[in-house]
Amino acid sequence: MGWVCNVLLSFSNEELWVDGEDENRDTCEPLERINAWIDHGRLVSLVGPTIGDDVGYGMDANLYGGGFKHFDMRAFIEVVKAQDWKERAKVQLWVKEGQEGVDDDPFTVVSLGRLKAVPPEPVTRPKPKGQSRSTRTRRRA
Repeated sequence: MGWVCNVLLSFSNEELWVDGEDENRDTCEPLERINAWIDHGRLVSLVGPTIGDDVGYGMDANLYGGGFKHFDMRAFIEVVKAQDWKERAKVQLWVKEGQEGVDDDPFTVVSLGRLKAVPPEPVTRPKPKGQSRSTRTRRRA
């Protein structure tokens, strides 16, 4: 057992469409960037659109999630917020941290807010403790 961070991310179908193409993709640029940020693992599809014959209307949703140990939840939330979503108002993020297999606390909804007029600086992962910074050359006076 250990401390686990659980995340659920949902977004509209519009995120999967590329202008000028007739078919949608299995992933989108914001999700690819988020998954690239995660060191050990990635968000996986939990359900996709299930519209088909004899299943009623089915579930028309894009839901991704994952559970992670040793995870910087605050930095992750900032990474999700920093993405240039096509339909930001339709992106939903739920998070939950707790003891694996013991915690019964519900998920908390995280508001993404509006993207600022000036694009934010790229969110990067801090270097692990113990790594030295690159050597810098000092200017002589």
